Amino acid sequence: LGLHAAALMLIRFPGQPAPGEQVPPTRLDLSILTPVTPAPVVVPEAPPTPIVQPEPKAEPAPKPFVEPPSPEAVKTPIPPKPDPTVFKKKQEKLTAEKRALAKKKLEEKRRKEQMARAARAEKAKRDATAKANAASARKRAAETKRIASKPSAISQRLPKYPRSAERKGIKGNTTLRITIGSNGRVTSSSIAKSSGHTILDKAALSAVKSWLFKPAKNGLGQAVSYTTTQLIRFQ
Repeated sequence: LGLHAAALMLIRFPGQPAPGEQVPPTRLDLSILTPVTPAPVVVPEAPPTPIVQPEPKAEPAPKPFVEPPSPEAVKTPIPPKPDPTVFKKKQEKLTAEKRALAKKKLEEKRRKEQMARAARAEKAKRDATAKANAASARKRAAETKRIASKPSAISQRLPKYPRSAERKGIKGNTTLRITIGSNGRVTSSSIAKSSGHTILDKAALSAVKSWLFKPAKNGLGQAVSYTTTQLIRFQ
């Protein structure tokens, strides 16, 4: 609008008047200028809030009038008498349960006593067996050590009388300690008591080396070694 107005001013007033010159007033025709009317802004209206009318409350119905009972009509209710048959059945049931419980406890007690007796009997049996085994072992050991029969001679070659001792008239008795093995042969020999002459003692030791015996036996009938003494006379 301002640009249009300026253009019209230039068209209507092409030049400036000279100083001192009076210019008659001129009426401007602004009818060509059409004012622009802005479009109206439409604001949507909020929907009206519905008015809820409160529901009328229903008045409670009047209670019917009930006449109060007379004191004669009010009586304490009498409880019914228990049925003796039901009571008897209950008592019999309780008694049966007590008897069953007592019987069960008695059976349990008897079972425990039987188990205890069986355990004691088993222990006594084991102890008796162990005692018998120990006694048998002791007896066997004793019989093993006990000499039931002593060795008996099978072959005893007499010692040779040394000629030098015989010429000189040397005589004496030599006691030997000999051990006879389980095979009946002399396993060891030594001088238990000397004759006083070395030549006689050596002759006695040399002679017993070839001796043969029936071995000694212990209480179990087993052949065992046996140590004894043997006297040899040189005369």
